[in-house]
Amino acid sequence: MTTTVRLAAADDRTAVLDLLRAGLPDDAGDDTGGLEHLLWGALDDQRLAFLAERGGEVVGGAFGSVAERDGTVRAYVTVVVVGEGHRRSGVGRLLMTALEEAAAARGATGIQAGGSAPAYWWPGVDTADEGTTAFFAACGYEPPDGPPATNLDVDLATHVDLVRAATPASVPLRRLRLEEWPAFEAWMRETWGETWAAEAGAALLRQPVSCFVAVEDGAYLGFAAYDTNRAGWFGPMGSSPAARGRGIGSALLRACLSDYVDAGRTSCEIAWVGPVDFYARTVGAVPGRTFLALRKPLDAGSDASA
Repeated sequence: MTTTVRLAAADDRTAVLDLLRAGLPDDAGDDTGGLEHLLWGALDDQRLAFLAERGGEVVGGAFGSVAERDGTVRAYVTVVVVGEGHRRSGVGRLLMTALEEAAAARGATGIQAGGSAPAYWWPGVDTADEGTTAFFAACGYEPPDGPPATNLDVDLATHVDLVRAATPASVPLRRLRLEEWPAFEAWMRETWGETWAAEAGAALLRQPVSCFVAVEDGAYLGFAAYDTNRAGWFGPMGSSPAARGRGIGSALLRACLSDYVDAGRTSCEIAWVGPVDFYARTVGAVPGRTFLALRKPLDAGSDASA
């Protein structure tokens, strides 16, 4: 059967979301709102979006982006999916070729699977997912030199007492307000950089706003956000060095996870973890999935399939 690859359009939204809901592993396609914002929230020249059709039916899709960081233009594979009845028939390879060619034409010198912060669905390829790892390897992608990114799992039902621990009266904690975004964004950019500022900004799209802040005498001391990209994932979080040791980070973490408990969630993931011991001690987190941002070099301005 002939396969046609074309650019995705705005009116493909429903078909794509249905495909992702059915084709992504586990519960990765369940957060329709998060996927819709991720794939259509920023319609600009840096977004890459291709669909595969057979007989007029959308049977696969590949989405990505191009960004310049530290003077290097790199492309990122956000999501690639092929419908159940069309796998292992070359559809995925055709989509990846289209994505890579478009990225190279935009000046990207390399492309990686996942890790496209601030807008990402996975930090990379799940190291336990042998099928996806094999697919990217067949497309010429290789592991990076560094260690994998680690997510932590939190059993909210088992550790509800830790999550619900009282916030010290000395911690000036509250939910971020929509009207304070300009001031909060300026603080985020100055203190934590543009990537975390943009990621935290996505919390404003959730109802209720999925970000808590610690504010004292008009100054931000820390923040914590959740569901910024996908539901059930906590992060990012940070507290100012001058405010550390006051329990602000613990209080912010518990406030976010308490929202999960209130919403009926029994578990969550903490993405791209740094201080493992802190999360284990505070909310009983344990090591979970690990991810590798598999990479492939591109010849900028050339045909990636050549």
